[in-house]
Amino acid sequence: MSEAVGPTVGIVANPLAGKDLRRLTSGATPVSDAVKIGAIRRAVVGAFEGGAEQVLISGDRARLGDRALAGLDASGPVEVLQPHGWHTGRDSQLAAARFCELGVGAVIALGGDGTQRDVAKGWRNVPLVPLAVGTNNVFPQQLEATVVGFAAGAVASGLGAAVEVTAQAKIIDITLESNGGFDVALVDVCLVRGAFVGARAVWESASVSEIVAAIAEPASVGLSAIAAAIAPLGRHEAGGVHVRLGCSSQNAQRSRHIRAAVMPGSYSDIDIEHCEQLRFGQSVTLRGPGVLALDGEREIVLGRGERAAVTVNRNGPQVIDVGAAVAAAQRQRYPFVPAVADR
Repeated sequence: MSEAVGPTVGIVANPLAGKDLRRLTSGATPVSDAVKIGAIRRAVVGAFEGGAEQVLISGDRARLGDRALAGLDASGPVEVLQPHGWHTGRDSQLAAARFCELGVGAVIALGGDGTQRDVAKGWRNVPLVPLAVGTNNVFPQQLEATVVGFAAGAVASGLGAAVEVTAQAKIIDITLESNGGFDVALVDVCLVRGAFVGARAVWESASVSEIVAAIAEPASVGLSAIAAAIAPLGRHEAGGVHVRLGCSSQNAQRSRHIRAAVMPGSYSDIDIEHCEQLRFGQSVTLRGPGVLALDGEREIVLGRGERAAVTVNRNGPQVIDVGAAVAAAQRQRYPFVPAVADR
């Protein structure tokens, strides 16, 4: 396939989302393949109802897309793309990049914060509906897949004008000073003590030394909840938050003790040594040794003396407002004609 044929919706479904080690270390609920398959089926139905003429689904080792289409009487052509075979988040990244190349009009990403980050790595300003089926779901939304599909179809077809029903999300850029390496996050970047990526997921707040958050909403669960407890910041508010954890003897009087929901079903005691608001473009330097966790998952090892520049910027994914997109499409289809009162 060289390009999308007509208004097209892409679906990225991460088979690994909602299945990491935090099922053993917290009260996080497992998300089964059956849940994701059902969501894909409903999103496909909604996408065609919303105006899409074609749906593309990312391929993966669990064959979620193929299993979702079994017995589904779709209203138009649906294709499952060839899997890339990494069996990691890179599959979601490459699928998003492929959707961009094909001219897909809107993308639905099923997963948690990590999956949304992978999609943004593949297509930075992707027109996106992030659908929550992960462990930490700060960035994605808890919505019904049928309506999510409709909204994506409406944006792809032009029934919901993208400029009116999307809002550009913040994004965190990470640049390694040693080799110029680059990465991104959507919610937070944390410096974690240690020298290995290991199981990737971070579940002990005691191992975290610094946090840079673009989203710090009080109703969230995860490492960004630490920042939210002391300096709440909404996803549509400008800038970010930088928090340093710990309690040094020099700043003992200024340190603050908090409790935050770092994992589902669990609150942790945390000491905050320093907190500051960040402007867009204002860089924070995180120094090794340690590991950088991006949106809750260990990704980058910093050796002793190695540094990373972390900056919150405003040019992230174009997040689709599902309610606004559905309403815009319905207004075009069913324009309201006021009744004439009898005289």
